[in-house]
Amino acid sequence: MNRMRRFSLFLGLMVVLAACGSPQIISPTPVSTSNPVFPTPAAVFTPLPTRPPYEPGQLVDYIAQTGDTLPALAAHFNTTEAEIRTANPIIPQNASSMPPGMPMKIPIYYKALWGTPYQIIPDSLFVNGPVQIGFDIDAFVNAQPGWLKNYSEQLGDGPHSGAEIVQIVALNFSVSPRLLLALLEYFAQALSNPATPDVSYVLGYKDPFHKGLYLQLVWIANTLNNGYYGWRRGALTEFEHPDSRIERPDPWQNAATVGLQFTFSLLYSSPLFDQMIGPGGLA
Repeated sequence: MNRMRRFSLFLGLMVVLAACGSPQIISPTPVSTSNPVFPTPAAVFTPLPTRPPYEPGQLVDYIAQTGDTLPALAAHFNTTEAEIRTANPIIPQNASSMPPGMPMKIPIYYKALWGTPYQIIPDSLFVNGPVQIGFDIDAFVNAQPGWLKNYSEQLGDGPHSGAEIVQIVALNFSVSPRLLLALLEYFAQALSNPATPDVSYVLGYKDPFHKGLYLQLVWIANTLNNGYYGWRRGALTEFEHPDSRIERPDPWQNAATVGLQFTFSLLYSSPLFDQMIGPGGLA
């Protein structure tokens, strides 16, 4: 075994061992974002809905979502927690988290470049939670004609099938296996096309340290979580596309949609990005 093969084996083993613990923060630094492969299936692009500008401090209606906190809502709407409390005196002084479904009035201060309000998926379909109970990944994959059911990849602890790899990543990163499968189908027809493609960069992230199905899924699951929980905390309020265009998530947006928008924004610019996050894209 030459030096390069020994290094590759060592690197693969370290990644598998790391995945067995807490999810790692991986900085997405794609080698190249030029000439991206168009995700499948192609769809006719429908212009995305947008919101109008608002007067400074204008009160807008909002229904609290699961996980909403006052600091995060203040960041989303470009306002302050104090102003939200003033507009909603019913909120107890010792409360920071909002009960889901609670109607609120929020003073909004418009920022340019706010994105679309179109919601790709609800949060319940993003996390590997109660909705996924009873979903048999192996049975589902084997019932499809696509290449994933015949795929096998050598990890540090031995060979694993495509379904097992999806299962490992779903468990380690608490991301819905259905979402991971949907992404594999969207980008590489993993469930519908029996012809196995080159899986080196099957999800579009062209980084030599993330080659192969497993590491591509590790990257996308980790990046999805960075977007999802960054929005939940109020830490993620904008992201930059490869063409340097800045975009800010719609203040009413849900965390799952922002997680997907953030992930896609790292690799794609408009008009391709707009199609991917719209009704003709992953949804």
